[in-house]
Amino acid sequence: MQRCPNCKVTVAGHKACCPLCGGRLSGTPEPDTEVFPSLEKPRFTGSFALRLLGLLAIAVTVVCLLVNLALGMDDWWWIFVAVGAACVWSAAAVGIAYRRDIAQNIGWQVLLIPALSVLWDIWTGWRGWSADFVLPCVCAVGLLAMLLFAVLFKMPVRAFAGPFIGACVLGIVPAVLVACGVAKVKLPSLVCTGLAVVLLAALLLFQWQTIKAELQRRFHL
Repeated sequence: MQRCPNCKVTVAGHKACCPLCGGRLSGTPEPDTEVFPSLEKPRFTGSFALRLLGLLAIAVTVVCLLVNLALGMDDWWWIFVAVGAACVWSAAAVGIAYRRDIAQNIGWQVLLIPALSVLWDIWTGWRGWSADFVLPCVCAVGLLAMLLFAVLFKMPVRAFAGPFIGACVLGIVPAVLVACGVAKVKLPSLVCTGLAVVLLAALLLFQWQTIKAELQRRFHL
């Protein structure tokens, strides 16, 4: 058993120094008496996966650049590949960062993917596909996915209320775009808005006390 001469205490296990004062220990270590078991480090971490995806995106971009230069084409299409790879990497980064919180993960993806698609649409000359299809479809799928995971994993309302309400509010935006004439294809936007309004109303009507308590906790009301 190891012992600290300064603190006059015995230390179980095999320690490099005293956990109280950081001083040197005397005696013989006994690994069998270790109170806390040693935990194995995960083989692959989130940061490693993110760096690996970044390297893959850079490799794809470099290959496309070399092919573009070798063919001697006037159109620099490798730039589109680079921007697309950056968008995929951004979505993957959000997914990895919130991999332990499904509701937050879906909520941020619902916000990020339409935002990137709008920027891409503007950059390529604005054909309106981001407002007509991407925004309403991503919002609708995100709401249904969040609801499905909440039911399957029996998540408490407070665990997904924030992202769910945010996705519902974002799901009303397509109807506003239709009213303003920005979105030309009405069906996806109207379906998304109808779904968002119904789900938001159901949440507020049946879980108002929980939502109220969560708002008070978050905003210190």
